[in-house]
Amino acid sequence: MLTPDVDDYKLIAKLGSLKTIVNLLKALNFKESATCFATENGLKITVEDAKCMQASAYIPGVIFVEFNLKEDLMFKINLSILVECLCMFWSNINTTGSNVALELFYKGIGNPLSILIEENGIITDCSLKTQNPEELLDFHLEPENVLNKVVLQTELLKDILYELDPTSEVIELLLSPEAPFFRISTNGLAGICHIELPHDGELVDNFQCTTVATTSYRFAHIKPAMKALSYANKVSLRTDDCGLLCFQYMVKTTEEGHMCYIEYYISPVVDMK
Repeated sequence: MLTPDVDDYKLIAKLGSLKTIVNLLKALNFKESATCFATENGLKITVEDAKCMQASAYIPGVIFVEFNLKEDLMFKINLSILVECLCMFWSNINTTGSNVALELFYKGIGNPLSILIEENGIITDCSLKTQNPEELLDFHLEPENVLNKVVLQTELLKDILYELDPTSEVIELLLSPEAPFFRISTNGLAGICHIELPHDGELVDNFQCTTVATTSYRFAHIKPAMKALSYANKVSLRTDDCGLLCFQYMVKTTEEGHMCYIEYYISPVVDMK
């Protein structure tokens, strides 16, 4: 692939395949803009909604064929345009024998993100404007504050979430060390509905609940977190003593079997009135 003068760039990242990164970005594309962080560990792309929901995709450096970074970087991009650009090659990505590679180049503040896409020797050059990033909230779960943790195969959660009443504004999540263990409730046009999930079995890898916790979340904030169910192998649900909910999806790459992660942090509904 034809590359610019490498000395001019603070970030150069090359991927041998587009499929993994396209899936990760599509899972975040419920908001138009995203903030990108580049560190020695790899890339992190984050979107935030109304300061009460935050989603991030983590692409470790080991995934890249080449990852050269001169200093830590942070910049804002139009995620919708990037996804639209990459999805132009989506049909070819899934075609046997077709090879679609990606290179990213960034000079620093005030410069665009340069994108080179090579498909079977044909190169497409894109330039995406960048902006100074806005301050993001620091969503995280302190290990000592985690009350409950459940690790599931995604097929189990996907079947349940897609059957929920879409007219319900709020979803109630109950986790308990005793029966009913794991229950999701909705209240919409179909009335009150309770769905109990198994706490053991071949689709449940881990179930750790220290106390009974019943917390409500807006369905509008849960829906974006459902997008990653189609791409991930496993999902971890954690809640803390403040009701903050974290979905962490593990996405295995098709090339070397390395793991990428997508995290969604969702704040609880504090006042229903």
